[in-house]
Amino acid sequence: MRFRIRFLPRQLFAAAGTALITILLAPIMIIRSMFPGSAYINYRIGRLWNLIVAKFMGISFSITGTEKIVPGESYIITPNHQSFADILALFVNLPLPFRWVIKKELLKIPLFGRALGATGAISLDRSDRERAVKSLREGARKLGEGWSVLIYPEGTRTPDGLLHSFKKGAFMMAIQTGIPILPVTCNGAFKIMPKNSLLFRPGHVSVAIGDPILTKGLTENSVMELMERTWQAINSRLNPAFDPFRKILAGTDALQQPITDEAVGISSSEKVPDPR
Repeated sequence: MRFRIRFLPRQLFAAAGTALITILLAPIMIIRSMFPGSAYINYRIGRLWNLIVAKFMGISFSITGTEKIVPGESYIITPNHQSFADILALFVNLPLPFRWVIKKELLKIPLFGRALGATGAISLDRSDRERAVKSLREGARKLGEGWSVLIYPEGTRTPDGLLHSFKKGAFMMAIQTGIPILPVTCNGAFKIMPKNSLLFRPGHVSVAIGDPILTKGLTENSVMELMERTWQAINSRLNPAFDPFRKILAGTDALQQPITDEAVGISSSEKVPDPR
């Protein structure tokens, strides 16, 4: 109760401010999307929206590892997903343009969904395998146009701040296109706004970029190894200070090995186009 009372003014301020900035910027993005060459401009406008919303929410950011990104190179970006706050952090801080793979339900939000679509976001229908494959093929095409593609390999937000199981879609795309994986770790977002909470608290999100993982020459037989390497790269940078459950699990197998399961993604028989 004290949490709610303490941060209630900030909640109301952020809600009103977000609604206002959405009403102002969304129509611009929607109209611009009707004309050729609008994708990058809308991406920049979307980045501005995320920055302003973060200010309203009292969220600050820091980023390390940007020197590991080769200018002009495309990547399949694979961050951990703690909350809405890490979405803001990635849009504001990643120094390369990317298309975001999102669940299709987000596009149904009035006005916001249309604006999100105008940024070139790639919608994923998790209930329909055929459509999911089609969406990931679209992502592969964007890689050939100079964009990077961001896919949350867990497929959803973590319920406890820990890094959970990975889906195969991002890794099959990386292997079949030869595009490097860029592992990214976000810390602090879970504390700001845990899953299933409509409330948030101001805070800080740190973004740590790991070393790119090369995929050229790999085959589908290497997908589990690639998932393992990526999981370890992301997990090694998770800050225990932001994830109290890690203290309970420290020293157990739970923090040593990822749990992997089948993706709603691309099987070895469903190729994605080579972007080059």
